Amino acid sequence: MIHLTLIIVDFLTGLLVAGAWALASAAGVVAALVGGGAIGWTLLRRWRRKP
Repeated sequence: MIHLTLIIVDFLTGLLVAGAWALASAAGVVAALVGGGAIGWTLLRRWRRKP
């Protein structure tokens, strides 16, 4: 019985860690897209200002 409980707890902990990793990974992708877009927009504006 204790062994089954440990397996269930281990499984739930694994799911929690996988979920946290997926969330952090998605947040990193969104931050990279926003940062890349901001840098691209700034470079485009600077490039268009030059004669």
